[in-house]
Amino acid sequence: MKKIKILHTADIHFDTPFSGMTPKEALKSKEELKQVFEKIIEMTLEKEIDILLIAGDIFDNLSVNKTTLHFIKNCFETISKVNVFISPGNHDPFNEKSFYSIVKWSSNVHVFKGNMENVILENINTVVWGVGFNSSHVNKSLLKDVKRVDGYNNIMVLHGEITTAKEGNDYNPITEEDIAKSDMDYIALGHRHKFSAVKKIDNTYYSYSGCPQGRGFDELEDKGIVLIELKDKFVESKFIRTSIRNYYEKEINIQGCFGYNEVKSKIINEIQVIDRKSNLYKIILIGEVCEEFTLNEEFLKELLKDEFYFVKVIDKSEIKLDINELIKGYSLKSIFAKKIYERLQNAETEEEREIINLALKIGLQSITGEEVKIYE
Repeated sequence: MKKIKILHTADIHFDTPFSGMTPKEALKSKEELKQVFEKIIEMTLEKEIDILLIAGDIFDNLSVNKTTLHFIKNCFETISKVNVFISPGNHDPFNEKSFYSIVKWSSNVHVFKGNMENVILENINTVVWGVGFNSSHVNKSLLKDVKRVDGYNNIMVLHGEITTAKEGNDYNPITEEDIAKSDMDYIALGHRHKFSAVKKIDNTYYSYSGCPQGRGFDELEDKGIVLIELKDKFVESKFIRTSIRNYYEKEINIQGCFGYNEVKSKIINEIQVIDRKSNLYKIILIGEVCEEFTLNEEFLKELLKDEFYFVKVIDKSEIKLDINELIKGYSLKSIFAKKIYERLQNAETEEEREIINLALKIGLQSITGEEVKIYE
């Protein structure tokens, strides 16, 4: 059979609110999502792609800007020779009120509307299978009623969460056994926002492409799409980065620092300027600082804002204390420290120890009259 080329993407989440940003920053991020999608569309032409598979959650929720709908529709029209298949997910289920129903899509676009179905593409000898969410929760597997069509490439696009039969979930709980039994050549999955690598079970290759652009600090590092080349049941794959900028978490040890300028210098010296100016960073401060130095996260963020494209600061540093000296005497500080130290000695887990250390830090700040920051 002729080799076919497939691009697999998912979880774009157009018009996501980008909470935690200013309105201006959020608007820029929304527009960058469109730039990323345009890049994917251009790639289908550059790489002579036969099929574009979109495994759900194109839309983020029930509120989408009309210009975004017009933009997506136009993008698909510009690649009229590319077959586009969409499997609606839990954020954008197919129903009579969904955006999928109110837009008149070009003839090259097929939206799977519910139960498993297939479309035969005779010109490239391929059968495309797919299903769609009809509501935001699906607690039984939709990967069923599949019988491989012999003599064709058989591929599938599907939004769902791989699980064990015992655990289950509310997002189309599919199992590796379901995947193996399908006997597909490739299954393009959506729902998880991190690339899974292309895996194989029995005769079936499958992967989560992840989202093409991160939208928060729970979606770190490179994001992209998967290029699949399929011939005679054999798959060659390549992950291609599409993210314009990435989200990163970076721990910075500020042990021994005293004063904001020292902390600022420590941070900017540990991250290259090209990375700081291009990406979004969550800086997590660790290490011991002296009791007299109380960090204000918002003030430090203000000092750093010109050094970063976007920065968020989380202070997890600890107070450097001579605990034996602190628990002597009968002052309010000593009594408090003694009580907390006893709890610390009996902590059974690292998480419990971290919480108690935080309580000690907040308590001492309160007693000394410093501003207190309650952490999330």
